[in-house]
Amino acid sequence: MNERTQNRLFAAFGVGSVVVELAAVAIGAAGGRQFATIGTSPAGVAKAVTDHAGTAVWISAYLEIVSFGLFLAFAMWACTRLGGGILGDLGRAAATAYAAVSIVSLGLGDAIAYRSGKGMDLQLASTLFTLNEALFVCTWFLSVFFLLAVAPLAFLSGRRALGYGAVGVALVTLVTTALSVDNVAQLANMLWLAWIVWASVALARGVRQRSAATEVAIA
Repeated sequence: MNERTQNRLFAAFGVGSVVVELAAVAIGAAGGRQFATIGTSPAGVAKAVTDHAGTAVWISAYLEIVSFGLFLAFAMWACTRLGGGILGDLGRAAATAYAAVSIVSLGLGDAIAYRSGKGMDLQLASTLFTLNEALFVCTWFLSVFFLLAVAPLAFLSGRRALGYGAVGVALVTLVTTALSVDNVAQLANMLWLAWIVWASVALARGVRQRSAATEVAIA
């Protein structure tokens, strides 16, 4: 596989990860998948675990896990494409942790969906939903760690707009998470998805030239 083809393939993985994830959420919502958060009332939690999960819910669950496999491939490529080195290693570690914790969170959510309609104690359901959201919030911080690792690489490789975008998304995520984990921060997560698409397209293009000093700085 030549470099151009490889870059296009991994860029497609990045864009695909976002498309598949959003499609999964849409399919799950259309299929009646119930969601509850730490702010959901006891009556809302009880309603969320009353109905059996239908086929659309499991299609959604399947696609969500696939999306993180695609993301992981994109992230490994992006860190290499931007220059690697210690910062690249930190980015890869953060991306791996992000994907792993996300899949654990999805697995817990799927376990809740599987038990829905089969009888579940309200206190247990509330605890599981809270744990699931806690894991989800942890993924936001891991996405921030990834962005702050690759931002300097983007600057040093001449992709300043991409670097500023990474820093901006990281700061918005940190601020909104501190303000509200239930509403605003979840909407801010869309900026992270948008950055993945942006990075995928930008990195599929020609390699920027870097100075020898830059090579030493990130090695």
